[in-house]
Amino acid sequence: MSAMNCPRCGKVFYKIREPVCAACVQEENENFERVRAYVKENPNRQINEVSEECNVPVKRILMYIRDGRIDATQGMAGELTCNKCGKPIISGKMCEKCTIELNMQVLSMKKDTQENNVSLKGKIFTSQI
Repeated sequence: MSAMNCPRCGKVFYKIREPVCAACVQEENENFERVRAYVKENPNRQINEVSEECNVPVKRILMYIRDGRIDATQGMAGELTCNKCGKPIISGKMCEKCTIELNMQVLSMKKDTQENNVSLKGKIFTSQI
C-alpha cells in the first residue's frame, strides 16, 4: 500500500485497488448510473444531450461505451468508431469484421508457432490498435 495523491481531486489516499480515491470512485459510479438510467429512458438522444442532462463529460460517456458498460444509442451513431477501420460502432474498440480479422491473425500466429515449435514465452508483442 502506498500513499499518493488522487489524480482527479488531489486528495491523499492509500492506493489499494483503484487508481483514484474512494470519493472519486463513488462519484464515478454515480455518474455512470445516472448516464445508464438516462440512456435507458431516452434511447434516441445525441451524446451531447446525454452529457448535458447527466452533467457527465462526453469523453467519459465514450469511455463507458468503449468499456462495454453501455451501448451507444441510435442518436449516438457515428460518435464511436472502430480503432482499426474507422467504421461506426455501438460498443467496444473495434467493429465485428476487424475483431474477426484480428482473431484470425492471432490464431494463425499461434498455429505457426506450434508448427515451428517456437516459444513465445518472454516475448513482447505490440499492436497498432
